[in-house]
Amino acid sequence: MARSTFSGPVRSLNGFITTGNNMAQSLSAGTINAASSVDTYQGKVMQITDAVIVFNLPEIVVDTGSDAQKKSPNTTSTIGYEYSFLVTESLTSSNTFTLNAGTAAGRSTADIFTGIAWYSNSATDPAANASWGSGGADTLTIDATTRGGLVGTYITVKAIAANVWAIDARLNGNGTFVTPWS
Repeated sequence: MARSTFSGPVRSLNGFITTGNNMAQSLSAGTINAASSVDTYQGKVMQITDAVIVFNLPEIVVDTGSDAQKKSPNTTSTIGYEYSFLVTESLTSSNTFTLNAGTAAGRSTADIFTGIAWYSNSATDPAANASWGSGGADTLTIDATTRGGLVGTYITVKAIAANVWAIDARLNGNGTFVTPWS
């Protein structure tokens, strides 16, 4: 089915099935600009492999036009955009995954993360855990050891308001905890 637009709430009494080969996207080494590839990445699970990857989130746009413009299928609002990331191949050596928002992503707005990164030292001490609030950071970086780049790390972000990405990061790592925020 092609892209469809609805002007009111959509209700399903039996759920929605979002399935298919394109619902998971493997990320390649390099820098990915999500703003230029919204249909490729938004609402899907991105698989992080063992490489240096930078993922730049799109700018959060709040449609401040008339009520008719806000309800238009052509609204420019990005509120509700959601991205999920899963480490499917543990990072090794100096490989990292960096998630940028706002000016760190090269945008004109100071979008930030609000939420928590949970860390578990699953490799050598599974009982050792830590957490960090985002504190208004616009960058999250995971690595091969102490910042949670082992298989099973799962990160979700959602544009919830002007300049605010809600984030929940479940990080699996190995070693002394180090904050992933900057």
